[in-house]
Formats: sequence, structure tokens, C-alpha cells
Amino acid sequence: RSHRSSRHAPRGWRSSSSSLLSLLLLVVAALLAQFQGSEAGLTDEEYQAWAAKVYQSDDKEGQKRGQAIACAFCQITANGVKKQFELNRQRPREERYTEEQTEEVLLDICERTAPKLAKQMQGYKKDALMLCRRVVKEQMSDMMDAVALGEDIDQFCRENKICPMGMGDMFKMMELMGKMQADQKEHEEL
Repeated sequence: RSHRSSRHAPRGWRSSSSSLLSLLLLVVAALLAQFQGSEAGLTDEEYQAWAAKVYQSDDKEGQKRGQAIACAFCQITANGVKKQFELNRQRPREERYTEEQTEEVLLDICERTAPKLAKQMQGYKKDALMLCRRVVKEQMSDMMDAVALGEDIDQFCRENKICPMGMGDMFKMMELMGKMQADQKEHEEL
């Protein structure tokens, strides 16, 4: 089941640098164009209130970057949920991490990673943080259900139309892009 609501892009993401992550996120953003639309479900009201103040409907590039960053945070969240599930399997029932504890940890990860991602994308820290918090609040519960039911969590973000590809595909693309960037750097040094 999906809990996506209409996507709002944050205010004017600045031009991206030539870093590998920026290039990857731009490629993901281009692929995300096919996933436009909305579905009913959980809504992060804090995000909606913030987005209503900063959303610029004419900033198509900012919308694409916002979608790409949401995709990156979706993959990070899915990976965190997967790890939490694996840890819980090793613990007695009364010592397992709760959904609330998992959300708290993931929101803490947002606090730490959003500024770094915003800097790499030459964007705004607040925008990246709000996107990360939105993904956690709107998707984590379904991710936990999916992993508990034995579903392939690596495909969650793609199946819920947050990302154009699964986690494994994204890592393969990052490897390929890293190799291309290294080859280009080597060629420039010659």
C-alpha cells in the first residue's frame, strides 16, 4: 500500500555541482518525471504547512531536484528500516526496538545527513531536512510492514513511485558513474 500525497518541491534549489552525487541525483530526477501524480495516504502536515510557504510552481528544476532528494532519502530510510528489522530478529521480543524508536533514529539521521546532501546539491539545508522528515513520517510505517511481510524492501521506493529505480539499481548506477568520473579525471590528467 502506498502513502504518497501530492509532491511539493522546496524553494529554488541552486544549480548542482559536478560531484558524483549531484550527477546521480540529476539523473534520478530526470527519470522521476514519469512518476508525477498523487495518491491518497498519510500526510506530513508539518511539511505541507512549510511547503505552502516556499513552493514555487514555476521552478521546474527545483521540483526535479526535490524529487531526486526525496528518492535518496527514501532509499536511506528503507535501508534503515531493513537494518532495524534485522537487529530486532536477533533480540528477545521485550527488547526489540519499537516503531517510535525507529522513527526517532531515522529523524536523527535526517538531522545529520540533510545538511551534507544540501551542500553537495548546492541547495538549502531546511529544504533537504523537510524532505527527509517527510519521507520518514509518510513512508516508514509502510516500510516496516513490508519488511515484516518479507517483501523486497530494496524495491519499496520504486514500487511506491518515489524513485524510478530500486536500491540495487541505484548502487549499480553510482558505481558506473563513479567509474565514468574516474575515467574522465584520468583522461583530463593526460
